[in-house]
Amino acid sequence: MNTFNRKKRITSLLLSIIFCFILFPALLPFSSAQAARKPSWVKQRPSDPKFYIGRAMSPKVDGELNYRVEARNNALKEMSSEIKVNISSNSILRQFENNYQVKEEFEASTHQSVQATLEGYEVLSWEDKKEYWVMVRLNKDSYAMRQKQKLDYAKKLCATYYYDAQKAVDRGDVYEGLLFYVKAIKAIKPHVNEELTYRDIDGNLNLGSDIFSAIQNAFRKINLSTNQAIYTLQFSKEMRVPLTLNVGYSDTKGDMQALANLPLRYSFTKGDGEITTFGTTNYAGVATCDIKRLISKRKSQQIKAEFDLDRFLEKETEEDKILLSAFFHEEYLPVAFFNIEVQKSLAYLVINEVVYGKQPDDPIFSNMIRSELAQSYFNITNQRDSADFIVTINANFIADGERKGNGYSVFIVFADFHMRIADNKSHMEIFADGFNGLRGMQPGSFDYALKNVRQKARQKIIADIFPKMEKVNL
Repeated sequence: MNTFNRKKRITSLLLSIIFCFILFPALLPFSSAQAARKPSWVKQRPSDPKFYIGRAMSPKVDGELNYRVEARNNALKEMSSEIKVNISSNSILRQFENNYQVKEEFEASTHQSVQATLEGYEVLSWEDKKEYWVMVRLNKDSYAMRQKQKLDYAKKLCATYYYDAQKAVDRGDVYEGLLFYVKAIKAIKPHVNEELTYRDIDGNLNLGSDIFSAIQNAFRKINLSTNQAIYTLQFSKEMRVPLTLNVGYSDTKGDMQALANLPLRYSFTKGDGEITTFGTTNYAGVATCDIKRLISKRKSQQIKAEFDLDRFLEKETEEDKILLSAFFHEEYLPVAFFNIEVQKSLAYLVINEVVYGKQPDDPIFSNMIRSELAQSYFNITNQRDSADFIVTINANFIADGERKGNGYSVFIVFADFHMRIADNKSHMEIFADGFNGLRGMQPGSFDYALKNVRQKARQKIIADIFPKMEKVNL
């Protein structure tokens, strides 16, 4: 056979082989060809004690291009659900387990943070015309080692900030010390459920409870004091009265030093009015709260000055604030009170109290209301002609019988109350209010029921009637 024919036969044979490779798969059913290409992990979810595994499939929908991202995210979510989040008995979550907001927020976020911080995992994918599959797996030993490295670094960073805070507080820079404590808390925020004991040359440091105690100690060094025990003011709707506050800290020798740049917040705890809401201490540790206008007619009023935690944490995220506020607990914030006595109008009281159809020798209930009025609204006088207002109190207590049950009985007393305030010069009524049929019930006797309804009536007057009086120009 000559060379030409030999080449021709070889060429023909090669073409036949190539044709068979092209044609043969097409002769098989489509589903069989596809099944042959499916990896085992698609057919059945694998199980391996050495790995965390997640698997997910997203259908390919016409026009949708995010099926790859969706499949991977779902696979990661499934894998992260295998990673058990154990809450250590020495964790921040245990320390603040009675704080519902902290507990709920961070127990939920710990599971989310597991998925957010996953790294070092392997990814496999497979797809056909209709489906896109992803499997991720993560070596358990490698994961545990990385988590320990992160925790160790966070503890070390937290401890560094903690010691910096202590140094700042010891040298008198309390405000800077508090800022370092904030950084220390944020350093261990991703590990609120983990063991937080830090060991160094000085011994063991519990990064949860020790920071909490240190912040309390720092606040105890801060002293807020008003320059007057009581401010006596003449009532006026237009006024400007400065209330002065001195703020200092106790140094290592026990001496009080001025504390500058401390944010403060002012609010009424008794009474009402327009005041400067915020303040900051100057270089001498002095801050002022200005009363611009009194709205309440109460005789005794009070304004609270306190460390303004909201402004101190204003640059932090809402999630960080939840954790930080647990350490900077409201109960331990420095506070002082401005006590204000307002020079009030003179009032003459006319008391008509009836108990079971008779006027008692000692009108107990009316005297209770008299005391409340004297404490908060009027200067009481026994000289009717010198009074600015005449206050008439009518109180009637009615016995409504005994109700008997199976082996027990209760006594019932009803109370009616009405109060009227009139201008003594014009005799014009400027205020009137009251209620009827307030019921008191107690076993034992009518006297017990009477005592019960008196207390209910007093509470109702303070809660419902007195606030309405504050809107009247007394």
